[in-house]
Amino acid sequence: MTKKLLFTGFLLTGAIAMLIMSIDYLTKDINGIMIHKEVSRFAWYWIVLKTHIVSGILAIGCGPFQFIKRLRKQRPRFHKKLGYLYVLAVGISSIAGFVSAQFAMGGIVSQIGFSILSVFWFYTLTQAMRGILNGDSKKHQYWMSCNYALTFAAITQRTLLLTVFLVNIPFIEIYRLSAWLPWLFNLALLHLYLYKKGLL
Repeated sequence: MTKKLLFTGFLLTGAIAMLIMSIDYLTKDINGIMIHKEVSRFAWYWIVLKTHIVSGILAIGCGPFQFIKRLRKQRPRFHKKLGYLYVLAVGISSIAGFVSAQFAMGGIVSQIGFSILSVFWFYTLTQAMRGILNGDSKKHQYWMSCNYALTFAAITQRTLLLTVFLVNIPFIEIYRLSAWLPWLFNLALLHLYLYKKGLL
């Protein structure tokens, strides 16, 4: 129980950290790395980007509660309603993320990485929904775990970007890497955990 509470606390801390790190993107002014993006001059782009960020943060915040077994059993209606909110948040954020991915810094390498992430994010969500609608709880839990691993990649990515202060590597190179490594790492870590638990 203690390990599960610590894990849930870790996920919630990540959600709060994500909110703090995203404040600059939620302001009206063009600042930081956005200054160098030509598309940032257009209002529609900011609408898409902010939609992606806000709905993504909502998904990150909802996710941890869905993995609390006691809550699922004792408050099934709450679990279901929060699940609907999570599905809506991921659905919106993944679509907005795919659009914004086409304008990611780092050129084609970053654009493809973030685009694939957005597609997988939406796909795992649909698979999780299909599982629960068909009454297959194991399939639902597996695909939802994969989906949240992709959701949490936003935090893993921001953490990776911080290494620019520790290593002598150009920021843009780390950024290109961050379009791929975080979500691949999260999925690999999840499957390693499931394998050790005998769930694969």
